[in-house]
Amino acid sequence: MLINLRPMSEFDFNQFLDASIDNYAKEKAAAGNWRAEEAFEKSRQEFDRLLPEGRNTEGHTLYTIVVEGSEEKVGSLWVKMDWNAKEAFIYEFNVHDEKQGNGFGTEAINVLERILTEHGITGLSLHVFAHNKQAIRLYERLGFATTNINMKKILD
Repeated sequence: MLINLRPMSEFDFNQFLDASIDNYAKEKAAAGNWRAEEAFEKSRQEFDRLLPEGRNTEGHTLYTIVVEGSEEKVGSLWVKMDWNAKEAFIYEFNVHDEKQGNGFGTEAINVLERILTEHGITGLSLHVFAHNKQAIRLYERLGFATTNINMKKILD
């Protein structure tokens, strides 16, 4: 199985944006960072701030993860490059729920690493919500190391 990372079309970007704003709001609420009633609006504002020019925002690359040969779209990947620091940061990485567990995520990260290395990027970072155990296992398997831990206690 080979995966290609294709720059997102406008159509794919609009689908990505709608789903991502909603998902990020749910994740932030589940993590206790935002109240549920304000999460969607805060999420939309965050995306507007980070991607003011949409998929053409400088320094950001948005990919559709595609299965080579079949052209099947199985997910998305949003990466920001800091050329001065030679670092990249994954803002969002998603393999569609029904496609998870088939190696698509591993292969997509491997392809991304090759692309970044070819462009002189020497570090790749990301954020993962602590409750997303499946993603944490994937990232650890791929060689990512924990660099920070935020902790919170809910007080009654």
